Amino acid sequence: MKCFARQETYLRERECYRRLLTHDVVKLAQFRVPELVDFDNSLWVVEMTLVTPPCILDFGKAYVDYPPDYSTKTLAEAEEAERELFSDEEWRQVRLVRAALLNLGIHYFDARPSNIMFPRSKPDASLPSP
Repeated sequence: MKCFARQETYLRERECYRRLLTHDVVKLAQFRVPELVDFDNSLWVVEMTLVTPPCILDFGKAYVDYPPDYSTKTLAEAEEAERELFSDEEWRQVRLVRAALLNLGIHYFDARPSNIMFPRSKPDASLPSP
């Protein structure tokens, strides 16, 4: 369950989850997507299922059917800052999942490792445990 302090953020996230539900999306590329369970418009609460990495979370800065009213320069600077948070291969995957969201009419603008999580590498079994 996720509670929101600002109505506009709640509405953006709710609409993204409703769009994903309408299209039966539970996975985009390799990333699991939480499924909408319920929401409360008076409390600004969204309930969704739990997912584990690889997954994509947090649609509070995403926009359904239209991009935000940001300048081209602002968008480019934000994308460059996000790009620096990922390896080259991870960034390629981030771009793929963003394209998949855009095909659903969702403009996603909060790519960071806490929101787009990659599989955790498994510990090397040949190494002794601490």
